Amino acid sequence: MRRKDRCQRISPMYGDVNSSEIPLDGADSAGTDTNPVTTPAEIRETSPGKQDRWAVVLFDDTHHSMDYVIWALLKTLPELSVADASLIMLEAHNTGKGVVTLCGRQQAVGYRDALRVLQLGCDVEPGW
Repeated sequence: MRRKDRCQRISPMYGDVNSSEIPLDGADSAGTDTNPVTTPAEIRETSPGKQDRWAVVLFDDTHHSMDYVIWALLKTLPELSVADASLIMLEAHNTGKGVVTLCGRQQAVGYRDALRVLQLGCDVEPGW
């Protein structure tokens, strides 16, 4: 098997690309916009004007191991990755407090209560 054939099987991007087939402006050949520009959710959520922004703040914990704190964060907020939970734990460990998440007041209170059940010190702060 030739090298080029093997590479094309592995990666369809190998070889020549006909730039005339790829519109640079995001429009297809009919002139319609196939990739409309949308605002990412992260920008929409933190845009000014949102009054209901609350931070769940985790305080440094001297009683539990770092692994336990990471486990508790992952158990409470399953959408967190292990890396994100580790960074939150390290922020709280190094600075005294770390922001777990930003959300609405009712959800923030729910997260705070769940973390407190797991015996972690945390609170909800407004105005984030």
